[in-house]
Amino acid sequence: MSRWNRNAKNMGLLLALTLCLTTVLPAVAGAESTEVTRIQANTYVGDPGEMVESFDITVSNPEKYKDLKASDFDITGNYNGYPLNQAEEIVQDNYSDDGIKLTIQDHTIHMTVEPFKFPGGMKSTFAVTSATYPELSFDEKSVTEVKTRTVDEFEKGQYTGSNGETLSYRLKRSPSEEPKPLVVWLHGGGEVGTDGRSHLTANRGAVVWTESGYDTSVLAVQYPQNYSFKIYDNPEQLAQMQAYFVTQYELIQQLVAEGEVDADRIYLAGVSSGGGGAFRFMTQYPDLFAGAIVVAAKDTVADYTGTVEAFKQELKDIVNVPMWIIHADNDPTTDSRTSTLAYKALSELGAKNVKLTRYDDAYMDSQRLYGAMKHWSWVPAFNDQALLEDLFKLTKHVTGEQTESNTGQEIQPLEAVTRAQIAVVLATTLDLPEASSDDLYTDAAPDWADSAIAKVTQAGLMNGIRSQIFAPDAELTRAQMAMIVNHILESRGWKPAASQQMMPFTDVNRTHWAYEAIQNSANAGVMSGVTQQKFGATEVVTGTQLQLILNRLNQIETN
Repeated sequence: MSRWNRNAKNMGLLLALTLCLTTVLPAVAGAESTEVTRIQANTYVGDPGEMVESFDITVSNPEKYKDLKASDFDITGNYNGYPLNQAEEIVQDNYSDDGIKLTIQDHTIHMTVEPFKFPGGMKSTFAVTSATYPELSFDEKSVTEVKTRTVDEFEKGQYTGSNGETLSYRLKRSPSEEPKPLVVWLHGGGEVGTDGRSHLTANRGAVVWTESGYDTSVLAVQYPQNYSFKIYDNPEQLAQMQAYFVTQYELIQQLVAEGEVDADRIYLAGVSSGGGGAFRFMTQYPDLFAGAIVVAAKDTVADYTGTVEAFKQELKDIVNVPMWIIHADNDPTTDSRTSTLAYKALSELGAKNVKLTRYDDAYMDSQRLYGAMKHWSWVPAFNDQALLEDLFKLTKHVTGEQTESNTGQEIQPLEAVTRAQIAVVLATTLDLPEASSDDLYTDAAPDWADSAIAKVTQAGLMNGIRSQIFAPDAELTRAQMAMIVNHILESRGWKPAASQQMMPFTDVNRTHWAYEAIQNSANAGVMSGVTQQKFGATEVVTGTQLQLILNRLNQIETN
């Protein structure tokens, strides 16, 4: 694999490709003229990223421009968005034909252009100049508004999970009133941040689904920072990734509970860092997705220089998830052996619906994907309409064999306990009184859990993951269990000793929403860390672990 320190030249180029660093030109003075009151760029997301296809120039005196011609303008800095030539040199060749066409309506000059990368390339941003009408000259800085096809339909939001993690997201909702599919989009490492936009415009991963004609919602979370290579050997970053997925899972469950998303048709797609994340998301919630597309995956599973056995151990729970794994043979950023070993592991484990596509150099070159751009295997993947069609044919049945044990009343020793199951256990073992109302949450709970959920809520032992959403089928995390333990300890009069020591859990700091409960449950001897220094707040509680916790609770003497 090409590591960050292996080839400074390649990585410098890759950073330039990923971050789209540009040389900013000075603003054209003409755009500040009182003649021009507004300039709108109309863009869309193409294979190489955001492309501009037209401009709307609003002027105060349209009569002045009644003889305006396309030949009155010249555009520089416009190019097709593919920054490398076959010799792997950075290029940005201006179009010989700018493709300008003009129409004027009311006070607006509509300028259609040959689509080009917006706002420019690695050498310069674009500039539109007019010698005949200098006041109509403008560049990127003069653009007052950008309208982007499909992207503008994504609603902006934030979601805080039960674990206290807050994620920013964009959601494009299906126009249908009945539950429809949901595509969960995981972006690449170059789009991390807080701008709320780059993860939608860097490539077609967020927009291709609806633009291909599918009636679906699309959820695109933007992650605040990227993770390192070999995250499987980085407990701190892996725990953070898992915490993010807890929050994202709960957001998805809210969309299901609100009747917007069909729980049988939730699809996952990720590229690069998002491709590696996709493997981890699926292993964390193996029953969530009806299918997945994993492209150019980063090495999150196991060491790709090792054997297939480590991959089999990590991926054993997602054998039944239909999956397309795609990678370029000589991807210089993420090593294709990750995808090859993942496919081999799943196949040897008995997977019946997993496919591997590897693009050789000749094919990537035929797509104008040279050198460092061989990382862009998502370009041909998202242009494969047959692949998209096959994905949207997939469905699963939440009440089927695959998830029946997780959604039933009976707790299984080695499986995760659900929030509905723990509610029933608490209501029964603590002999909680009847609740004044069973109608506390808007999401549907199994009939066998309705009364228990109302009882534990009224008793203050459990609350919804957010207002009016209980998420009965969500798996119980260790942090949530610590909160329950702490409530029970308080109800029995237990108090921490004055000399109580703070447990040195590195994954739970003082700002964590469950910090006090975790400390109390540990000091009371009811719960311990998964290791000496890690509590494992986002890990799930199994049936066996729950029984051990309840046994310890019964042995606690109150103060």
